[in-house]
Amino acid sequence: MQIISETVEIENNHNPSVEYIEGELTKLNINPLRWAVVHVSDKIYTLSVAKIEE
Repeated sequence: MQIISETVEIENNHNPSVEYIEGELTKLNINPLRWAVVHVSDKIYTLSVAKIEE
């Protein structure tokens, strides 16, 4: 088991919330240990995500 960091992009809904972001990560089959928004554009949120991989 190891912790992997990656960058992912999700759609910018112009109303960010923890529920929205974690829901989008779940749709991508990502169960994050932690996440952070690192960039915002008109259409995309870019997130830095740490997750456990086995």
